[in-house]
Formats: sequence, structure tokens, C-alpha cells
Amino acid sequence: MSERNSSIDGIERRGVLAALATGIGGAGVAQRTLARRVDALDATRYVVEQGDRCIPITPLSGDETVESFYDYRTPYTSPSGAAYSSYGTTDLQRPETSICFLYDGPEGLSLVVVHDKLNDGTSGGAVTFDLAFENPDRGSWVVGDDDYDAPSNYDTFDRTADGWSVDWTWTDGRSDGGAYRPLGEEFAVTIDPAFNDAAALYGDPYEGEITDWQVLSGDRSDPDRVSLALDEPLVVRAGTCGATTTTTTRRETTTEETTTEQDDRQSGPISADVTVVPGKVNPRSHGRLPVVVRSTDEFDATALAPGSVAFGPEDGTERASPVKRIQTDADGDGRTDLKFHFRTDATGIDWDTDRVRLTGVTESGRAVEGSAEVRIVPNGDEESERKRDEESEGDGSSEREAEKEEGEGDEHAKKGETEAEDEGNEAEAEKEDGDESEEDDGGDDEGERGGEDGRGSGRGKENGRGRGKTGKGNGKGRERGRGDGRGGDEDD
Repeated sequence: MSERNSSIDGIERRGVLAALATGIGGAGVAQRTLARRVDALDATRYVVEQGDRCIPITPLSGDETVESFYDYRTPYTSPSGAAYSSYGTTDLQRPETSICFLYDGPEGLSLVVVHDKLNDGTSGGAVTFDLAFENPDRGSWVVGDDDYDAPSNYDTFDRTADGWSVDWTWTDGRSDGGAYRPLGEEFAVTIDPAFNDAAALYGDPYEGEITDWQVLSGDRSDPDRVSLALDEPLVVRAGTCGATTTTTTRRETTTEETTTEQDDRQSGPISADVTVVPGKVNPRSHGRLPVVVRSTDEFDATALAPGSVAFGPEDGTERASPVKRIQTDADGDGRTDLKFHFRTDATGIDWDTDRVRLTGVTESGRAVEGSAEVRIVPNGDEESERKRDEESEGDGSSEREAEKEEGEGDEHAKKGETEAEDEGNEAEAEKEDGDESEEDDGGDDEGERGGEDGRGSGRGKENGRGRGKTGKGNGKGRERGRGDGRGGDEDD
């Protein structure tokens, strides 16, 4: 491979070829041949622009489609691969590096993006690209890595009004990316990047780092590599450096506070359909949390006034403003929805949060509210979280069953209690009697309630019924026999 010297970025290939033609000695045939080659090269020239830099690039090319070239494999593809990654670009991949390039194949020109290196032991990462196309309806993601419907997939490919917003995240030793085709002969695409903790899915659940962003050019087996700034947008377009062209601009994004005149105060708030993507949140994340507000027959989400939107726990007071606002058809129903990105650590979501609320105001001044469920996932430990949920559900079932038995005045011992447990409870109860003897005045009410309800609040010895010192319990008490319903003077 070779690293391109930035000092030659602006050299025009026409000048080089013209000099070669002059050196040939003015042979007419040679000059005409070279002229045709110059025209052909000019017609297929492409550049990458970032800031004040302009970098001429040549597409990597091959006889296979970009799908075959990328070779995205999962356990369900043929050939299969367990890593959900690109197996065809491993020779181009670099650890902790994001690469982008043009690929010229039998079905046209494609834009290819690959993040990180497969099987290199890197610690994963997260990237968000907002792509604005001069002709947004011309192409599509023919390779989406990863673009499948399953709870284990965090990546999102969202269509916007002028292109796409893509959120990637990947685990240790894997790569991520995709291929977009066709670009066409005349095109311009602006990529607004967000790497690492600026990415929407950073920390949810992976926190690896991308340290370099490169554009590749030239030979497939040994391309030139030019490093790019990680925090600046770039434009990939057909044309030459210095040539004028129509370029795309990004959609407005805002976090500024604005006020909206309340022209519709008499109307109640609009109930909005709100979804947290992908529904799982790591409160420790320093990344961005995507939240979608869907349009319906009754409500146009795009009517939400910029600067009016706030988001946070449903039962909390802390609210975050969005750092990005994207128009997209999130559910494919033909309506334009809104997708907001919030800083996770600014939302106030914590380990006890189970529901979140989004509020806003329409351009006409009407209030908008919507809430959604969220699942808290600590740093990707989904399996442990699932097991804890199952255990919690089991505990809840036991408690409900116990309450049911109590409510029906069940005279029998609970299932699963052994004689050994009864004896242990009895011993502990006797100890607690001694410890709590000075609190009998405070426990009279419990004895009275035991008589009224027909239940003691404690278990008698050998599963017998207990009588309280003050009030009598005709039913069986619960658990260890605390309080006066335990029966200090018990009959077996």
C-alpha cells in the first residue's frame, strides 16, 4: 500500500498527460490517442473535499458486483460467517480505522464504507453517518452491515428527506459498514460523521474507539490511503478540484432554545407515538440516544417546532434538548417522521427508569406529549439482564400467589416450606419475641387487626394456629410470625 503525499493532491492529471504527449515528439497519432485518454480520464474523475482540501481519487474496481466484493456474512448466509462482517475487504481493513472509497463494478459505481478490522481483537466501536445525496432517490444500500430485524441488532439505516442517517455499532473483533449503489455518472454526496462518543450508539453497548478515517484510491490490491479529519464533513463528488458543482447541504439540526406563541391553548395536548431506538438504554453511555416521533393520520410529526422538544424520564424533572433532528420515514408507511438524537447522559435516565416522556410544541402552539417504555441494559449485559428479569418475574408470581392464598383465608401452609424452615422460623420468632417485647404497646393494633381479619400475623409452633397477647388470630399467620399475632402463649 502507499500513503499519498498531500502536496500532490491538487495536481491536475491533464497537465501530466499533456506533458507526456509533448515529450513523445508531436506524433499526431500518439497525440490523438492521448487526447482521447485525457477525455476519458476527465469524464471519470472524482474528488473528495474536506475543509480546504481537495483530493482526486480513483475508484477501486473489479469484475464482481459490490455485494460479492464486500462479501457480508452471517450464520445464515452462504457462505456463512459468525461475525456479521465484511469478509471480502479484510485486506483493506485496518484496526480502529474507518475506510471509505468508490467501487466500480459491473452494475455501476458504489460508495463503500467499512469500520474497523475483522478478527483483529479490537474492542468494537460506534459511528454515525448522516449522508445527503444530490440525487437521494437514485440509489440504496445494497449491502447493509448490519440491516436485519432482530433484538440483537442495534444498527439503524434510516431514510431521510435528502439521504440517509446510519448508526453503526459493533463488538470486539468485528467490523461494520455497507455499500450504496448506484451513484450515477454525475453525483455529490456529503457525509457528516460522528465517531466514538459523538455517535448515537456509543456505549450501547460497545465503547471501542476509531482513531483514523481514510479514503482509499487506485489499485484494488494496494490503494493509496489519505487520512481525513474525524470531526469534519466531507463531500465525495464527480468532477475535478477547483471545478464548480452543485453540492448538497445537510438538514437543519438544532439544540437552541426558542419560544413559540401559544395560539391553541384551548386544545388539549396531542398524543404522539414515541419510540426509543432500539428500546434498550445504558445509563452510563456518553453517546447519543435516538428517539423517533411517528406521523399518523391525525398528527404530522414534522410540525414540531425546532427548539421546543424535551426528553427524559416520565416521572422525573430532568429534560434534555436534542442535538440532532432528522426527517425520515422510520416505519416505511409513506409518512415523514422525526428522529431526534439526545445525549444519553443529559436525559436523566437512570437504573430505575422504565418509561420516558417526550414533550414539544407544534408550530401553531399546540402541546405535544408522548411516552414509551425503555429497557435498561448495563453495558451490553443483555443475557444477565434477561435472567434477572426472569427471576424477578418468578418472584412476582410467588408474591401474587401468596397474596391470593392470604386473601382466600387459606388454612394450609404455603407450598415448598419444609419442617426445617418452620423450626428455624420458630426459633427466630422466639428470639424476636424477646427482642421486641418492649414494643408490645405499639403492636396492639396488629393483634386487633388479626382478630378482625380472622388471621394472625404470625405462625404458631408445629404449624399450629397462634393467639396474640392482645388480639386473637383465627387464621394462619404469615412467614416468621412477627408482631402480636405470633402468639406468645401458644397452644399446639
